[in-house]
Amino acid sequence: MKEYALLISFCAFAGIHRPQHHVNSMDQNNKKLGFVNGNVDINNQVITTDGNEKKKVARRRWAILAKALKSPSENEPSSPTDECSIRRISSFMLLRTQRIENVLQKIEDVHVIDKIDKRTWYKYCMNLYDREYFVVVGHKKRTFSAEDLMGFNNTGNICIWPSEETLTYYLVANLHLFENKSVLELGGGMSCLAGLFCAKYASAKTVALTDGNKISVENVQISMHLNKFSCPVSCQVFKWGDTKSDIKFDIILSADCLFFDEARSDLIDTMWDTLDVNGFGLVMAPNRGNTLQNFIQQSENKGFKCKKITNYNNTVWERHLKLLENNDYDENIHYPILIELTKL
Repeated sequence: MKEYALLISFCAFAGIHRPQHHVNSMDQNNKKLGFVNGNVDINNQVITTDGNEKKKVARRRWAILAKALKSPSENEPSSPTDECSIRRISSFMLLRTQRIENVLQKIEDVHVIDKIDKRTWYKYCMNLYDREYFVVVGHKKRTFSAEDLMGFNNTGNICIWPSEETLTYYLVANLHLFENKSVLELGGGMSCLAGLFCAKYASAKTVALTDGNKISVENVQISMHLNKFSCPVSCQVFKWGDTKSDIKFDIILSADCLFFDEARSDLIDTMWDTLDVNGFGLVMAPNRGNTLQNFIQQSENKGFKCKKITNYNNTVWERHLKLLENNDYDENIHYPILIELTKL
């Protein structure tokens, strides 16, 4: 039922309405979504209900997924606006992507060579303080299966969201906060981008990269072979609310993990269970209606003290102000806000 609900959620995003008849409804949705024998045909376009405008909207929204499932453009940074995107604002232009070749020459572990070869590899770069910072992340070459798309809270599977981009930038701009600290990233998706940058540059004590989706975790585990770190790093499946952890962390990172109302309390409980009494959490997410405020309220009910920081970095803030001149930019859904959570 949980997987079916996630599929229906995606159908709503793509402009496909919930079927009125139960018989063969899953098969009908699979065909509309472009599922072919359990896989997604990313070149397929969705034909929806009556009305040409609805069809156009659905096609544009399907184009988002198709574009995201395909590899990012070689040597080209993300565009701050995307005409086919329901998000419209896809980047704050803080990161650049550059495709890299011949990565197998750097690999000594023969057991991972095949998995590495099945991915296209990209360097995610940023420049701060006259220095380049980068990590290497793999993108799967194959099509995504229905299971991949319907896995546990798999919103991070598709692309780098602005919240992850800005959290990573904030982290690199404040590396001193993470020095000799144990760090946990929750819901890191296919890249765990902030956690990878932290593990490489922050001189942390340890970094634990996690996501609830096994496909995401496997991708990050493979990506770890292409990066060198300054501390011990782990990566594993961690589903919020499943178990209580005896391990406490100094810092918890989470970017745009507030999509699902039903998962919010599990996220808060997990943060409470895993955060050290003297530690702090950094959650980056846009207001998105009442979503962020509801998270703050529930966190405070749990016992957290929450600090809402709108201007957390001058560069990000300047780009936000510039984007306000764009009619497509809606700060309610596009501008990530930083929430600092503490127990004291």
